[in-house]
Formats: sequence, C-alpha cells, structure tokens
Amino acid sequence: MKMNKINILRIINSELKYNPINDFIGIEMSIDISKKGEVIAEEIKLIIEENLKVKVKSIKGNNIVGTIAKYGLIDINYEIEEKPKSNESNGIQILRDNGWIDQENSDEYHDEGFFEDIVVELKENKSYLKIFANTTDDKKSWFKEKSYLLKQMMKGERIKPLPKDRIQVFKINDMCITNYSGIWLWKHFYM
Repeated sequence: MKMNKINILRIINSELKYNPINDFIGIEMSIDISKKGEVIAEEIKLIIEENLKVKVKSIKGNNIVGTIAKYGLIDINYEIEEKPKSNESNGIQILRDNGWIDQENSDEYHDEGFFEDIVVELKENKSYLKIFANTTDDKKSWFKEKSYLLKQMMKGERIKPLPKDRIQVFKINDMCITNYSGIWLWKHFYM
C-alpha cells in the first residue's frame, strides 16, 4: 500500500529518533589503515563498547577501507541493542537539522522516495551508533599525497599504505544514536 506524503511525514515526525553524542567529538583515534575494514571496525567497536557502555550487534554494511582510501575519513554505522532515547525534537526538525529539508524553504524536500525509504527502515525497529571522523591531514594533502591508495583500491587490490602513511590519526567530528542509518546523508555528503 502506497502511503501519501502527509502520512509518511507523520510517521517520520513521531518515530524518527536522533541523539547526538557530543562528549566524543574532538577525540582522536590512531588507526592502522593497512588492516582490513572489518578489523578496523572491530577495533573501534571495542573502544565504543567500553566507553559508551553500548552493545554492538553488527558491524556489517560499512565500507571503511573505501572511504579511508578515497576521502581520508571514517563513516561507520554500528547496529546496537540500545534503543535511542526520546529527544525533544520531532522527526521533521531532526530532518531539518541534518539537511534533509531546506532550512530557508521548508516546503522544499529532497526526492520524496527517500522519505518512504526512511519509513521502511523505521519499521525495522533497529538502532544505530554512527561515527563520522576525518583524518587530521588536510583534505587537499590527503587527495594529493595519498591518491595512490585510491588507485590501489580501484584496481581491486588491497590498499598497501607506505610505512609513513600506515598509522593515521582520525578525529571524531560527529557521533549519534539513531533509528535511521542514513540520517547524515545530506549533513556529511561526500560521495
């Protein structure tokens, strides 16, 4: 059954949860980028579980090595057992705060198909811990000096950083618990 726009927005408004975790913003993590993505995700998971006291259910669906090689960043979703707490903002305000709805013209939405997809995921009743971290290198130097990593990946090879590039420091710029894994699509758009 196809829902109309008003019903979709009502569901999002009442069910979308988003809780920023500001205590971790600015924290730096040293990561050995020569490791497989699953290993990196597992190492970060251990740090998170210990410090945030959350239980991670799944690390699947992350392309850690790809985003590191191409952009010098980590954008990771962990499916967690804890449910996001209710927050003061309603779902529409959460979308607005995260760039889904134009701040200046609130009638202007991105493709409405996105909103239907949000409702589908909300009905799955999952919770996610999301982490967005950039390398402490500046973006221009990353693209210039580490483009060889992307070239290796594009050839289907495992990335092999030079010894001087193997350990990278990533600074957490954003972190949240939400029930929609794509909440940052327009906030941290880098593709």
